[in-house]
Amino acid sequence: MDDPRLLPIAPRPRRAIVLAHFDPHGRFDPHVIHALAAYRRLADRLVVVSNGGGRLHPDIASLVDAYLPRPNLGYDFCAWRDGLATLDRSAFDEIVCVNDSVYGPLFDLAPAFDDPRTEAADLWGMVVSDQSTGRDAPRIRHLQSWFFGMRRRLLESDCHDAFWRSVEPLASKREIVDRYEIGLSQRATEAGFRVAGLYDAPTASRVGIREVLPHLSIADPRRSWRLVRKSRRTPHNPSELVWWRLLQAGIPFVKVGLFRVNHYGLDLSRVMAGLGRSTGFDLDLIRGHLARCG
Repeated sequence: MDDPRLLPIAPRPRRAIVLAHFDPHGRFDPHVIHALAAYRRLADRLVVVSNGGGRLHPDIASLVDAYLPRPNLGYDFCAWRDGLATLDRSAFDEIVCVNDSVYGPLFDLAPAFDDPRTEAADLWGMVVSDQSTGRDAPRIRHLQSWFFGMRRRLLESDCHDAFWRSVEPLASKREIVDRYEIGLSQRATEAGFRVAGLYDAPTASRVGIREVLPHLSIADPRRSWRLVRKSRRTPHNPSELVWWRLLQAGIPFVKVGLFRVNHYGLDLSRVMAGLGRSTGFDLDLIRGHLARCG
């Protein structure tokens, strides 16, 4: 039997990461610097595109290979489009697009890149959703766009080129989601590419009352009723409702919107306590950002 210590180690895929950044004050918040340090360890090239950003902050100059400030137009997809244009695609096995709408990594991100659930996918990410942008809109299985990776077979395709050529500033975020977030997965699937995520909401079990029970309180009946009502509906936004399921699935992120909007009415003190128990993440990074940005 071969000694496993003597077997050759497969080289890590060459990877570029493009981060779309936006901050209302033009700053790089400490939680973003934390994320960049984690991405740096996993990227052969790290590109930051800042919508409305100014000069590169000294704290991150040593972390990034390229910095592209641009007007605050077109949300993340236009930022990614411009960042991708700076890369030689042929030099990479995969290119990953991320944004700063999440806190994390809350724990080691490296295993997510080698997970068997996504290893055969051409387009992969953290969360697959079928949430639509309106009551009458069709439910289309797609990757949430705050973290998605495109591998070589897709990168070399006409599908990739046609999609990114089509990206332009649009009037509303709803249009962005319809045409670009949902549209990217839809185009890739129709072209025969494989799409997968670490958490697949369309195939997951329905959210049970026992899961949300710890967040209910007779002292806050309006919030509690909102949580019961909204958690029973399908589809939902898994990244903001079932944050604990994402952690269990090996996803080391939690959405900023969970805290800033709290659409579902979760008990945020319990969310913070749960993150503290299960991740070891510096919660002051979350508190500091919320104190500054609301």
